[in-house]
Formats: sequence, structure tokens, C-alpha cells
Amino acid sequence: TQDKEQKKALREKKKQVRELEGYRDKLMEYDNHLEVLGERNSYSKTDPDATFMRMKEDAMKNGQTKPGYNLQIGTENQFIIDFRLFPNPTDTLTLIPFFHSFQHRYNRLPGIGVADSGYGSEENYRFMQENGIEAFVKYNYFHKEQRPRYAPNPFHAESLHYNAGEDYYVCPMGQHMNRIGTRRDKTAS
Repeated sequence: TQDKEQKKALREKKKQVRELEGYRDKLMEYDNHLEVLGERNSYSKTDPDATFMRMKEDAMKNGQTKPGYNLQIGTENQFIIDFRLFPNPTDTLTLIPFFHSFQHRYNRLPGIGVADSGYGSEENYRFMQENGIEAFVKYNYFHKEQRPRYAPNPFHAESLHYNAGEDYYVCPMGQHMNRIGTRRDKTAS
């Protein structure tokens, strides 16, 4: 009976070792996925450089994503002067790296930047201003504000009256709103 118990204990230990080896292999697989993923939130197993994105041509109209790239093209007088592929679907995050691509190619930044509202962000405007790029880039709410039924939210900070001399805002009900602190947000860029 002692021999049977020893064999049973040995089988149990071997089973535990196999289970741990399976966990180790799975962990290594997950680490490899994370390495390929990098800063993105998805990638295609058939094309690891591609990221899953919502496409404009969505035949089923169900918001399905497909692996793809974000192609940025710079033009001047209808000639392509620069291009670059990005793995992220958001145009906002591509403008500054695209300007750096232009700088790498031509050893200077462009004098004028023209882009649609998808590129409008505080970081992008700041970059263009600090680098002397004349910006023709709409902000992201521009088209929404042009609609006839658009009404600004009276409680948003940009709608409030600011008294610079005494450093307070006035809410729509006429009450003074004193500053109680500073908060810094961190964005993807």
C-alpha cells in the first residue's frame, strides 16, 4: 500500500509540473503578444503591423473593424511631397510625427499646415505655433458648431465669464466660482 501511495503522490506531482509548464508556455505566449502589440490596442495575427480599425466602407453598417493602416500624405501644388503609414487610427496623433517625417526628409518643417478638423488638438496647435508653422486646422467641434440647432452648453468652462483681476469664473446663475485647485490631464500624445 505504501508503494501505491508513493506512485499516486508521484503522479500527482508530475501532473502539477505539467500544469505549471502549461502556464509557463501560456505566459510566454502572452508576453510575445504584448511585445508585438506595443502601444497599440490591437493587431492582426496575419499582418502584425496592422491595427484593427473602423473602416469607412462598412457594408454591414455594424461598426465591424478590419486590420489596416492610417496613410498620411502631404502635398504641395497637387504633388505628393511626403507620406507615412501609421498603426493608430486617430489622425490627431499622427500630425506631429508626420511633421517630423517631413523634417527628416527635407531638413526643415513646412511653413504652412493645412488639415481637417480630425487633426485639431491643443498639442498639435501648440507644436505648430512653437515651430512657426502657419496653421489652417479647424478644431474638432467646428462643424458641430456650424449646425443651425447648435447651442453651447452654458455650464462648460469656455462659456463661463472669467474675471481675470480677481481670478474667478461666474456661473450662468451669477454665482462666483473660486479656484480650488489645478488638475493636469495626460492624453495619449
